[in-house]
Amino acid sequence: MSLQDYARRPYDFLALQDISYGRDAKLRLELFDATTSGKICVGTQKLVQRWLLEFFTETGSLMGRPTRGCDFMLSVRQNLLRTAADVRLTFASSITDIGRNLREEEYEEMNADERFSSAELLNVAILAGYLNLSVKINSLAGASRAIIVPVATLP
Repeated sequence: MSLQDYARRPYDFLALQDISYGRDAKLRLELFDATTSGKICVGTQKLVQRWLLEFFTETGSLMGRPTRGCDFMLSVRQNLLRTAADVRLTFASSITDIGRNLREEEYEEMNADERFSSAELLNVAILAGYLNLSVKINSLAGASRAIIVPVATLP
């Protein structure tokens, strides 16, 4: 797509940005960065941001929206994810909730590259103090984006 294809599309402000400060630094998602704030996102990047917001929201934590989010972060907070198998099982059940929530807010005129099709957990690394998840998000347009999702855990 060219820049013209995005010119009249609704956009979101880019809130979650991947940050890496070198080979030995831990990856983290940053909600605000004084040097890059004000960026916008559309297309698959917007879908990824919508997906991440659902993933990091615990079910029942949004007032008036009790079905939003998923149980993945609850499992993290309760220290239930001790093995890669635990992570994969919890991720799989969370995908069902996330998919339902994303599809409920989508509408027919919405661009297909911003509409959710599926998500795959590509890799899990369990490290001291955090999980490192590699996730592939797929849109209805057939576009996909692989992301790294660092999740802080109990040491």
